[in-house]
Amino acid sequence: MRKLSISLLSLALPLLATSCVREDAQAATSAPAKAALPAQEAKAPAAPSMSAEEAAAALPGYPMEGMPTFLRDGIIAASQDEFVFDGSPYTLAGCIKQNYSCKENAIRGLNLLATMMNAGASRSEALTSYSRYYRSFDPAQRQTIDTAGAACRGPADAKVKIVEFSDFECPHCAAARPLLEQLVAQHRDVQLCFMHFPLPMHTNASSAAQATSFAQRHGKFWELHDKIFENQQRLSPALIKQLVQEVGLDPKALVRAVEADELSPIVDKQKAEGVRLGIQGTPSIYMNGRKLELPLMPALLRFTIEDELRWTANGGKWTAP
Repeated sequence: MRKLSISLLSLALPLLATSCVREDAQAATSAPAKAALPAQEAKAPAAPSMSAEEAAAALPGYPMEGMPTFLRDGIIAASQDEFVFDGSPYTLAGCIKQNYSCKENAIRGLNLLATMMNAGASRSEALTSYSRYYRSFDPAQRQTIDTAGAACRGPADAKVKIVEFSDFECPHCAAARPLLEQLVAQHRDVQLCFMHFPLPMHTNASSAAQATSFAQRHGKFWELHDKIFENQQRLSPALIKQLVQEVGLDPKALVRAVEADELSPIVDKQKAEGVRLGIQGTPSIYMNGRKLELPLMPALLRFTIEDELRWTANGGKWTAP
């Protein structure tokens, strides 16, 4: 089991998962998000910090050298609250202290909690994400997604198939793009499929989606996809046509395809698949049908790919048969 390194803990990226949310869903989702932190945790006085010796005794063998005090205290408290994700009837701390067979998984679970807390999550937020994340591996939580006709990159026989529902005018989708592309480039067992989910408040998103569907016909999807995201903040119908021309395609042919209503059914079909899944914002990402319940951080994306490969190799279990 790979130990939690100080370089991993040095990540200072925003933790809270961000997305562009449909206007009709914003009111329903904004209030619960603000109430995520229990009032008693926000007002309770901080407990005295443990000494290095006490911390080592609380989690023997867990690497905490050089950790900030706030993080060390948070990890120890979380380890006493949360159970090991593999179904063992022990808390993370109990499993580690007693050196049970679940110790390796307990350390991995703590690594996940530590990464999130170091990125800015409160202990309760990190524990909530931890629980949601590991529940998502339940086969009953996985979805079958129809990606027929979607643009994909990476091997068709990849062990991990990532499906991203995206909007070309969503800034969070633009931020996710390089992270997902890097993931595919670094892992031979990963495929990424792009599904259109233009949101109604983004005036050029649907036109951009149709333009990339047109480009896909000519093997130019990813080239135009990249150009549109690179010019996201100044998109307009005229610029979209210009970008189509820059990738070597005929903008007049695009206009004819739009006027003949050849492209909107493609976009609508993919968006309808997202609506069926209950998607309310972008980017929404699935791995082998499992909704990604972690923030989009490079370290956490690598973490979840490792988990997915292990889960798959073990036939849908955390331990080998």
